[in-house]
Amino acid sequence: VDIVRRSIWVMGALLGLAVLLIIGNTIRLEIQSRREEIEITKLIGATNGFIRRPFLYSGLWYGLAGAILAAVLVEIAFLQLYNPVRQLAGLYQSNFSLHTLSFTDTLSLLATGAVLGLLGAWLAVGRHLAAIEPT
Repeated sequence: VDIVRRSIWVMGALLGLAVLLIIGNTIRLEIQSRREEIEITKLIGATNGFIRRPFLYSGLWYGLAGAILAAVLVEIAFLQLYNPVRQLAGLYQSNFSLHTLSFTDTLSLLATGAVLGLLGAWLAVGRHLAAIEPT
């Protein structure tokens, strides 16, 4: 059981890293597609913080949307596995049953997704926005 628990933590960390990379790359592509707009905005005096804000919001929403999708998929998986696990436990005369995510677990999943999205966007914007200067 301890091996499975640790494996789940490792997979969760790897998936979190994947979220950071995917959202960071998505934000980088958005920055590149709006490069001219960013240059013009900097020419009229916009600060990097002003330019950064919409990209951070996008990252937050991407992370939150991914977390909502993950929560829905987990609930669907629980629903699909509930009866077979109950039948198997019955064969062994066990009271074991699966339980879905609690309200606090769901909220922590959503918060983690939003924070990972925000962090991925922050890293991407910080790195790529500094490279854009008006000529």
